[in-house]
Amino acid sequence: MKVYHCGNPEENPVPGWMWRAKPAEPQPEKTLLEQFKENPDSFFPEFVQGGNPAPMRRFSRQP
Repeated sequence: MKVYHCGNPEENPVPGWMWRAKPAEPQPEKTLLEQFKENPDSFFPEFVQGGNPAPMRRFSRQP
């Protein structure tokens, strides 16, 4: 029977889930035009927050 030595790295390789992740590369900042194309509402929050109210209807009282 083979004796298992947990300190021997050849017999006990580090599992994949314990490897350190590679550092993420910094993504370049998007230009204002690209940001606007992705989410135009973020540039006009006070106009679109509540949505557009329904228009008031006027009813004629004439028979």
